[in-house]
This record gives sequence, C-alpha cells and structure tokens, in this order.
Amino acid sequence: MTKKDNLTLELPNFEGPLDLLLHLIRSQKIDIYDIPIAQITSQYLDYLKKMQQLNLQIAGEYFVMSSTLLRIKSQYLLPQNDFVDDDEQAEDPRDELVQQLVQYSVFKKISSFFKEKNEEAPVVVAKEPSISKDQKIQPLPLGQITEKELIATFAMIIHKMKLKQPSSVAIKVQETPIGEMISYLKDRIDKEGKVSFFSCVPRMNNLSDVIGLFLASLELCKKHLVVLKQNRTFGDLEIERKN
Repeated sequence: MTKKDNLTLELPNFEGPLDLLLHLIRSQKIDIYDIPIAQITSQYLDYLKKMQQLNLQIAGEYFVMSSTLLRIKSQYLLPQNDFVDDDEQAEDPRDELVQQLVQYSVFKKISSFFKEKNEEAPVVVAKEPSISKDQKIQPLPLGQITEKELIATFAMIIHKMKLKQPSSVAIKVQETPIGEMISYLKDRIDKEGKVSFFSCVPRMNNLSDVIGLFLASLELCKKHLVVLKQNRTFGDLEIERKN
C-alpha cells in the first residue's frame, strides 16, 4: 500500500489552496523544497473530491491550484532533451509554487505570532483623569478667555452631565404674580431713575421670581412706561423710565 493510499483526509477550515497544500506537506513531513509533485497532486485532487462528496462549497481558487499542479506534473512527464547539457536544463517547474508556499508559511507564522500576543495583552480600560479633592479651584484669568471658549466649555459640561443623568427632567416652577414684580420695578425706578436687571436678580427668592421680573420688564416696555437697553448679546438689561 502506497503512502498516498494511507493518507487520511481531514476537513479543517483552510483559508485557501496554499493553506491546504501546506497542510498536506507538513502532515507528511515533506521537504517543501523537494515536493513529490505527483503524490501531492493526487492527494490534492482526492481532497477536492472528498469536499464535493460532502456537498461543500469550493472556491474557484482551489480549482485554479489543481490546474497548476496538473500542469507541473505534466511537465515532468514530458521526455527530456538528451542533447542539452545539464547546465542548460530548464528551471524546475516547481520553483514558483515553492516560493509561494514559503512566503505563505512565513506570513502565516507572523499572523499566528501577532494573534498570540494580542490574546496575551491585558485589557486596558481608559478613564477620565480624576482631580484631588484637596486641589483648590483656581479663578479664570481675566481677559484671557473668549466667549467662544466659554460656550465650548459649557457644551462639554452639558454633554458630560447627560452621560451621568437622564436627558429629560421635570422642573416645577411656582407662578409669581407679574403685578407684584411690576410694583417692585416701579418703586425702584421711581427712586433710582433706572435699574439693572442683573442687580435685581440676587434679591429674588426663586426661579419663578426671576421669570416674573423679566415678564414684568417686558410688560412695562409694552405699555411704554420704560425703555429696555442691552449693550451686548446676553448682556445686562438696563430698565430706564421713559420720559
């Protein structure tokens, strides 16, 4: 019984025809630089036949390799020219296939090495830098931070807060009678002539009072009793009695 007849065909998950050839060579401890082309070709075709019997889908590249092996085998069957010196003999038809197998073997070893190192590497989890509780908060330098920088910083803070808290919350605001705030503004304007909106805010008890104060300012302006001035966007409001 020949070595070919003793070959046991297994069905591992090969990545291509070169991977299959390399498996056949290594499993039989064949020298990759001296491949018995007739034996390997027969084993390769038997493997494809076995896959077809199991109704496995075979990629076209496997059949391309089978034709290459048959071509190399046929070149060995052709009669040799006895009138040509040994030094002038044609190159070994196996050379190109051997080079492909050697290169594939090298890349496969490199791939296995990196895969092993990746599995051994510890899992790294990134975290945001933490600030010591003992560290004091430094005041912002005056005149060195622009409005765009402040807006970008505020947007970043809002984004971080959304990650820690629900995106929607409910705020209960108690209604404050606008009439009370109108009386409050009239009293201050009568005494001072004009009033800064921001200077009134610290005297308010809650958010509803601030909203009522703002609506009272708009109501007095609507009735042409006061004039509202704002020197810059998002700046303070000056509430002045209309002459």
